[in-house]
Amino acid sequence: MLKKLHRWCLTTPHLPRSLVAFAVSLAALTLLDSGAQVVVAHLKRTAPTLFAWSVAGTFDTSFAPEVWLSVIGLTLGTLIIVISIAAQNIPKITELYMQDWISLIYVWSLVLGGAHIFYIKVLQDLGRQPVGSILLNLYGLLPLAILTALPYIFYILQSIQPESVVQQIYRHQSRYMSQLAVIFRDRFSYQPQFLRRSQAYLIAGLNQLDDLLAYVAFRGTQAEIISAVSELLQDYISCKPNYPDYFFRLSGAVKGDIAFKTMFDQFSQIEENHTFYEQKCFRLLGNAYVRFLEEGQFPLASLCGSQMCAIAQHILSRGDDILLDLIIIRFNTMMRFAIKHGNRHNEARNLYNLAFHYRRFIESLVHYQRPHLTQKCVNHLRAYGNEVYELAQSSPALYFIVDVFAAELKKVLILVNEQRWEERLQLELLEEMLRLDNPPELRPPQNSDRPYGKSTGVRLLQMGLALFYLARQQPQFAQRIVEDMVEDAVVLGLSEFKRLFHQNCDRLRQAEPRFWEDTDRGNANLYYSEHTEQLGALQTLVDRACHTLELAESS
Repeated sequence: MLKKLHRWCLTTPHLPRSLVAFAVSLAALTLLDSGAQVVVAHLKRTAPTLFAWSVAGTFDTSFAPEVWLSVIGLTLGTLIIVISIAAQNIPKITELYMQDWISLIYVWSLVLGGAHIFYIKVLQDLGRQPVGSILLNLYGLLPLAILTALPYIFYILQSIQPESVVQQIYRHQSRYMSQLAVIFRDRFSYQPQFLRRSQAYLIAGLNQLDDLLAYVAFRGTQAEIISAVSELLQDYISCKPNYPDYFFRLSGAVKGDIAFKTMFDQFSQIEENHTFYEQKCFRLLGNAYVRFLEEGQFPLASLCGSQMCAIAQHILSRGDDILLDLIIIRFNTMMRFAIKHGNRHNEARNLYNLAFHYRRFIESLVHYQRPHLTQKCVNHLRAYGNEVYELAQSSPALYFIVDVFAAELKKVLILVNEQRWEERLQLELLEEMLRLDNPPELRPPQNSDRPYGKSTGVRLLQMGLALFYLARQQPQFAQRIVEDMVEDAVVLGLSEFKRLFHQNCDRLRQAEPRFWEDTDRGNANLYYSEHTEQLGALQTLVDRACHTLELAESS
């Protein structure tokens, strides 16, 4: 019975919560009043001596209406002032308050308690003495109202804090998703009105968070909002398999949302892929990322990338390839925004952080054995690295990012090797790294800082990767890196190439695992290699390749 009632409340257009709270409060007060009358009548019959004081004389209730009005005025006045002030900085706070059962029932209980004393006064004026009602009001309801007024005011002050508002929105939305899963599990039939209300409620929750993100200036609250959006999407992905196909038909509530105004030609695809909620969340996170870039909020921008990684992990655990394609597109879109921002402001920090999160995402693909998507993402990262390399000529701060991309690809290749992927796949991924920082043609020396087209940092990282392969006794991969390195000798000449190679070897020997400055990721040294004992073996491979090149030139 309770299950059917709960289902009816969720699926049937129902009365406003305020009216329901009034009905509940009125019913509770009626039952209490009737119970008090029954108890008093019973005590009069069973214990007339003990209860004789209630029979003699009348009760003085002249002070009670004024006390009730004071309590109601204090509570409602404080409530109105607090909500009005909060509404200036927190959008739709009134709407959120009108959904709070505790507040609605408490306020209606106060109002009905005040009405109850006036009801008693009317009965007394008519010559009746409702002893049970008087005892209930004067010694029960009134002291309780006085004692709970201040705690309720504290409760309201706490509930309108931005962090509390975010948590309330998250709890309401997450609970609703779970309730929908229960309803649809019982083979609930298709109802267009219910579908529209459900989609509108889910989209409205995200819009509330988005509006709150634009209004609130506190970084902690903004971080809470980004985390809440990520957690809501993960909760939705968990509940989504329980929803029927017709739930993903786009109603007017979705089509009319501002996030979908420019996606008219994608509506059929969104319906087919069941991704309207995911598209909304990704749009929200993407817009937040751009906003944080423009405002110079580096930690919050990095948090967006971190939450995208968390979402990707959840998607991988569910095995949804459609959502994986969507999140790859979103990562690439964020990378595009970060590159534009870095080039315009000559600022590398956002790219530095996003490359870290992109690599974490690729590592998740590796752990879940997704070679095709891993190759796809490595190719994207390499392409962005080459684009950054070209842009660095006008924005020198971006040169370091090319080294960062190489370092991230190196970590991916090491993980792939440790996972014992096929040699063919490892070679294909290695070729992507070797194509990084590789313009169509190597340029001759132009200045002392950059004597040739290849970045020294990228070569250092490639040499470190070769040392790793040699330490793992896999010389075929190291040999391929050496072949790519020796190609520089065609432009530089063998003597200059060897000089630079020995210089890089010295740098690797002297590199410490920790850098002497701190970054967003700590002070780990990108160029450090723990396999420097293999430098002799690498030297042998390079000498052999140079000797082969000399023989080819002499012939």
